[in-house]
Parts: sequence; C-alpha cells; structure tokens
Amino acid sequence: MKFTLLLKNENDSSEPVIVSEIERTGPLNAASLGLTIAESKCLLANIQKELVESQLQCFLQEQRICARCGTRRTLKDYHTACFKSLFGGANLRVPRFNGCPCEGLHTRAQTVKIDGLANWVSPELEFIQSKMAAMIPYARTADLLDLLLPVASGNAPSTVRRRALNIGQRLDAELHEAADATHIECPKAVKNPVTVVGLDSGYVRDCRPHSEGSFEVVVGRILNENKDSRSLGFVRTIEINTAARHRLKQRLCEQGQITDNITVFTDGDSGLRCLLMSALPKATHILDWYHLTRPLTVLKRVLFGKEAIKQFPTYYHDPLCKNLESLKWRLWHGHVGGAFNRIRAILFRLRLPTIAGKQVAVRMRRLIKELLRYLKNNQDSLANYGRRYRSGRRISTAFVESAVNQLIDKRMSKSQQMRWSPIGAHALLQVRAEVVDDRLGAAFSRWYPGFAGQSKPLQVAA
Repeated sequence: MKFTLLLKNENDSSEPVIVSEIERTGPLNAASLGLTIAESKCLLANIQKELVESQLQCFLQEQRICARCGTRRTLKDYHTACFKSLFGGANLRVPRFNGCPCEGLHTRAQTVKIDGLANWVSPELEFIQSKMAAMIPYARTADLLDLLLPVASGNAPSTVRRRALNIGQRLDAELHEAADATHIECPKAVKNPVTVVGLDSGYVRDCRPHSEGSFEVVVGRILNENKDSRSLGFVRTIEINTAARHRLKQRLCEQGQITDNITVFTDGDSGLRCLLMSALPKATHILDWYHLTRPLTVLKRVLFGKEAIKQFPTYYHDPLCKNLESLKWRLWHGHVGGAFNRIRAILFRLRLPTIAGKQVAVRMRRLIKELLRYLKNNQDSLANYGRRYRSGRRISTAFVESAVNQLIDKRMSKSQQMRWSPIGAHALLQVRAEVVDDRLGAAFSRWYPGFAGQSKPLQVAA
C-alpha cells in the first residue's frame, strides 16, 4: 500500500504540495507498523519548509506596500537566510526593498525583518535546547534532539552551549535592568507573604588554567506562606554586594510580600549573613542546626576514638563526655550562656598538666577553640531549637541544601563531573533556576508574544 500526504493552503489557488509518500510492502510485522522515526522526520521537515515559505511570501507581499502612501516599493536585491527550528530548516531568499519616494530621495534600502526573530532561529528551538542543556550535558542534548526530531543545522554541542548561555545572560540582564535595589517595588497582585529565606554555597571545579581549583557558587531558596518556592543562584566572584542584593530583593518581590516576620537561615558564613540582612534588615536570622552541630560531631568522634580512650584515664574521659553532651543539650534548648560555660569547662580539663601534652588533647583544644569562635560570631543567631522543633517550625537549611543539590550538584559537580568557567556557570545557573521553578516558559512568553512552548506536554522534570 502507498500513502501520499498533500499540503494545501486554503487561502491560495495553487495546487496541493506533496509533502511525503509512505509505502508499505510485504507482510505486516512490528517494524513496519505505523510511522518510523525517519519517515516522521521527513514529514515534519517537509511540512515545516512549505509552511515557512508560504508564511514568508505572504509577509513579504504585505511589507512591500508602503504603510504611508500605499505605493509598491521596488526591489533592490536578495540575501539568503537559513531558518532553524525543531522541525527542520528552510533556506530562504529574503529581499531588501528600496525606500518609498514619500520617505525622501536618500532613504536607504531596508532588509525585511520579522518581529522578535533573531538570527532566524525559532524561539521553540532556543527554549528546548536551553531547557535540556540546563539538565543534561550539551553533547547529550544535541544527540537526543537529533535522534527524535529533524533538527538539521544549528544543533552542534557548541551551538547548544552558546544558545543556552545566551538565554542565561538575557535572564540576568532582564533582572538587572531595574535601576537600583532600593527602587524595586513588589507587584500588587502578589498577596502571599514570604516566610522563610535561606542561602548556602557550593563549589564548582574551575576550567581556567592556573586557577585555584574551584570557585564558590551561592544558591538560595525563598518560600512563601503557601510553601511555593523560588530559587536563585550566582557565582560569588561575579556578583558581589549591590548586584547580589539586587538579585535577592528582586526574587523576594517576585515570590511574595516582604514583611517583618521573615526568618532567614544560613550556615554562619559572614558574607551570606550580611547579604541577607542588608536585603531584609528586620528579618530574624537563625543559624542552621546541622552546621551548628557538625563541629560537635567531630569532637565526639575524636573523644570516643581509640586514641582518646588510650591516652585519657577514665576519670578524665568521663567528665569530658558528660560536658560535651551537656553542651549539645544547652545549644538545643537555647541556653547560650550555659553552652559557653561548658566550653570553658572542657578547655579547663584539656589544659590539666596530666593530659595537656597528649596528641588527642591538643587536637581537641584546637577544635573546641574553633567552635567557640564560631559560636561567638553567631551568638545573636542562636535560637531555642527544641522549642521551634516541637512547634513545627524550621531549624535547619535542609530546604536550601535541596536547592544546592538541584542547581549545582546534579548538573555541575556530583552527577556530571565537569569543569566550568565562572561566567559560563553563572549564565547556566540562571537557566537552571528558571527550569527548576518551571518559569522558563514564562520568560519566553515575555520575550516572544504568542509563544506556546510552556504547555503541559513539554514540561520536563529537572
């Protein structure tokens, strides 16, 4: 049997165009049932070519007529352009029309341009390539699209990378178009107040020669009253102080109303804390419980190790264990003064002449001094964690750790061992944050009115 597929323009008197011929011979089997990938690619590519050429010819006829006087402008010359899309490309002849006499004698010829179309690349192609590139490597993105769709030219890994980073830079520029962070106004339509904000950081391997090995990436997550989340990320060496504060305040305004009842979480890093408190001066800052207890875990591991049991007599070892447990209990219940007393008691015992020179005692003194310094730097951020936990409130940055895992680890470090430049990582972070929050389609809709790439069937989990 043989099928002939015709394409007919109802607004044109021309004959239908054959876009595909499908022939089946021999007995029916699993391989010959229905369309093959090759046939579907050919069908889509031919339909796309005929559709684009017909649309362009109709558009050129309209553009040739002068909008002021209705005169038909004369043709100067042509240039070729290759339109690239998910469904194949089309080689087009694009004319330049001379200026109309009503515009003056020295009016220059103008090339016909389609509104919003840059470099003759379909917005859907840019959308799909950038969305997939934010989730999987550039080469795998190109291979996957080439396997399933008739994407002919413009699908090399280097092209996918360039387009994805261009989208990230465009998102970044759009965010920073506002004059100053102090002039940002929250949309009146947003009613749900922001309740929790958290910042954390991770490290990405640097691809530049003679680099220090890795650079820091800051990631944050903002939650409102309905538990809706908004992610953000930036490379710390690229955005500092004003630019980072601008980004944070913009994302806060997008997520909900900014009130005085916001709780912010960090791991105690002074830079992240200053950034949050500069954007939210009236917010309540709480030190993350996990990062607070991590030094205690190290101390406990040292104290209960074989070397400590060998070097410390029982009458020294048991009081140290009790003081360490008491220290953690006081931190959990928000007894800051009592916690400092327990630290001093531990230091006093570790300085006793009998054990002061022991290797384990020296190491424990160093660790306990680091903990004391950490607690003093974040003394005003220590809360009653037990009370917060019993009342169902947050005590840790687990929701931010998930953002670090989604934005950094899955794409840039743990799951896919790659090296990055700070500029490239910063640009791709903007795309990935929009993909994780399912807002990349909304950005394309702002740039390209009528864009339909954010429909439900096209949503892919990051």
